[in-house]
Amino acid sequence: MRLGIDFGTTRTVVAAAESGNYPVCAFSWKGELKEYIPTLAAIKGGSLHFGWDAAEDLNDPDAVVLRSMKRLAGELRPEDPVDFLPGLSLTVQELLTLFLEHVRRMIVERSDLVLDDRPNLEVMVATPANANSNQRYITMEAFRRAGFNVLGAMNEPSAAAVEFVRRYLSHLGPKSPKRYVVVYDLGGGTFDTAAVGLAGQRYEVITSEGISRLGGDDFDEVILELVLERLGRSRDHLSPADEVRLLEECRERKEGLKPNTRKMVVDLRTIFGQEQTVVLDTDQIYDRSNFLIQPTIEAVNTVVERLRQAGIDPEESQSLAAVYLVGGSVFFPPVSRHLREIHGRKVRMSPLPQAATAIGLAIAADPAARILVKESVSRHFGVWREHEQGREKWFDPILRKDTSLDGETGRLVITRSYHPVHNIGHLRYLECSSVNERGEPGGDIALWKEVYFPYDPDLEKNEDLTGIAVQGRPELFSQEVVETYSYDDLGVIQVEIENRTTGYRRNFTLKPAPGTADSRIPGS
Repeated sequence: MRLGIDFGTTRTVVAAAESGNYPVCAFSWKGELKEYIPTLAAIKGGSLHFGWDAAEDLNDPDAVVLRSMKRLAGELRPEDPVDFLPGLSLTVQELLTLFLEHVRRMIVERSDLVLDDRPNLEVMVATPANANSNQRYITMEAFRRAGFNVLGAMNEPSAAAVEFVRRYLSHLGPKSPKRYVVVYDLGGGTFDTAAVGLAGQRYEVITSEGISRLGGDDFDEVILELVLERLGRSRDHLSPADEVRLLEECRERKEGLKPNTRKMVVDLRTIFGQEQTVVLDTDQIYDRSNFLIQPTIEAVNTVVERLRQAGIDPEESQSLAAVYLVGGSVFFPPVSRHLREIHGRKVRMSPLPQAATAIGLAIAADPAARILVKESVSRHFGVWREHEQGREKWFDPILRKDTSLDGETGRLVITRSYHPVHNIGHLRYLECSSVNERGEPGGDIALWKEVYFPYDPDLEKNEDLTGIAVQGRPELFSQEVVETYSYDDLGVIQVEIENRTTGYRRNFTLKPAPGTADSRIPGS
């Protein structure tokens, strides 16, 4: 059985590839059919619950519920502990694996799919376009450990573009003027936008932008603050468990809003008891939320302007198939309103915004669909180097954002060659979302583990070089060193460093450094 699984911040959605159809899976739970699994974890009485069982614990004062597990993958390393659930000692890798094991059991035991007794569940998986490599690794590894056979990975906007073309453009001929679609993907925890080129069954990610911590969770926070202001309370009055319950109540009320809704009623009986409801004007909610929506509009504008570099005139309206809205948070009324003010009738909301990514993944997993997606590098990755003359440092962006991967292999190979002037190469890697005009890294920055390589042939037998001082050795300039970097569609970066003069080489799989979450450079 081939599946597309969208592991979302709020919901995890599964779609299947069945004889050219791509239905969203439904799960039975207490006599009801549910078309998603809540991405929730809860601990109650020493037992760990997931999904709908965890959702049922939301109103239990003896339970502690964890929302937004997906965000943890972007903020922590695999071995970092999760301290949100008292009484449990789990790393983020273990927690996500346990949740996906629960998803697998739900598919096998409670879904409407017809499966064998011991099904081989082959899946296509997606991550946010702006996800750092740490998040990609944790996500892929959790799926594997949970018992899924991972066929491949896609960026979430790419999967949504596949669903869009299947739904709306599958009958267009080769002479159609429509050359690209702009996907606007606003989920529970992240925002992504990408311009995806269209050519038959081939899709090429032209350019993408993303905001790693902006989504429906942040709109929930705005509503929560308005509720507390109306009550004259602060967050200090809320226990962690009550805060989660109130945020979930705000989310449910937010998702029930319609364009003509004027009032939102927030039910507080399970939190404060005597204060039963708070009534908010939706205009106030929308005004307070504008600061969250504006960066997404600017990201879309950036993507559209970059199309000129790919030889596409964004002013030629016939080339643009649509600005396609997907993700659970595009239901929030001011989102589509702001976009329509700029792009007019080109704005089209998916009929299944919460499932579009999963459906696109299922289509890509189906060999009969013959989908070929040419992804691109979503973040800059490079290393600090030292000029041969003096000690001045400069940033070498080895992998540049928006560089296309090979459409057949899904890989990108980059080489660097040089003549060293030190006894040891101390390579300091980092990943970033932008590079300024001076070639300096900016935006969201994540430091990676440092790599040491012996330029001095006498040090080649030393396995650990960290205790040896780096010294200038001009006579080593006669040595030729070549670095060969390999990047794949899972975001895994490997480097082989070889001293061509002596034939000595070492291979490294590069990983984020311990304790370094993404950091924002002020003013960047």
